[in-house]
Amino acid sequence: MLSKSKRQLIERLKDRKGRPRERLVLVEGVRSSAEALALGADIRFVVRSPRLLGNEAGRSLAAMLVGKGWDIDEVDDADLAAYSDTEHPQGIMCVCVEPSLDLEGLRKQSPSALLLLDGVQDPGNMGTLVRAARAFDVDAVVVLDGSVDPWNPKAVRAAAGAGFHTQIVRAPWVDVGPWLDELGIALLAADPVGEDVRSFQPSGSWALAVGNEGVGVRAEIGVSATNRLAIPMPGGTNSLNAGVAGSILLYSLLTSGSGST
Repeated sequence: MLSKSKRQLIERLKDRKGRPRERLVLVEGVRSSAEALALGADIRFVVRSPRLLGNEAGRSLAAMLVGKGWDIDEVDDADLAAYSDTEHPQGIMCVCVEPSLDLEGLRKQSPSALLLLDGVQDPGNMGTLVRAARAFDVDAVVVLDGSVDPWNPKAVRAAAGAGFHTQIVRAPWVDVGPWLDELGIALLAADPVGEDVRSFQPSGSWALAVGNEGVGVRAEIGVSATNRLAIPMPGGTNSLNAGVAGSILLYSLLTSGSGST
């Protein structure tokens, strides 16, 4: 059984207010844990149970743990289930340090394609969009004030480990707006009544803002955007969830000859 201090820490990492204070991330599942470990995440400790050895992917991950010098706790399946934030734990969880990057650090990288998440509240959508950002090679995801924590356990699982590949910055819009202007990065906004994204050709650096699932981007972003982009939907549906819409817009902007320059 885990020590009391570790059990208490895991509970804090599952709490909306506790996790940001700790600046640690609870990573669960074989795929997400493998991504974190392979990319050199700063591991505080690992908890594993016999279920990890139940399939080939789990056995491969178990082999990654050998000889690394990490703090690894062996527990039974029932105990891991009690600690877990998931209904069906896969035999492993890792506690690691939250990757950190701020706007100044991002500036030094001269980003050309950014994803801005404005008031995205659903952890599943948050994780989906982080995963899409990795898939389409976006330089970074900037999570604005009012959005769900991108490192909460549900968002991390939805991202399937992509957060350890894709740089994530958390910053308020009052800082991000002037920062974009200073760097000459064009602001694009997802808008269901905007122009057809298929006819839009980005030039130079850009940042795509995807807004709240119900109300879209905040008014300040709508006013500041150089272009508002929409997805044509001939089937008659009048909206898509933020995760799907943002993914399609990124695909259109970054593939099929319309990549950034």
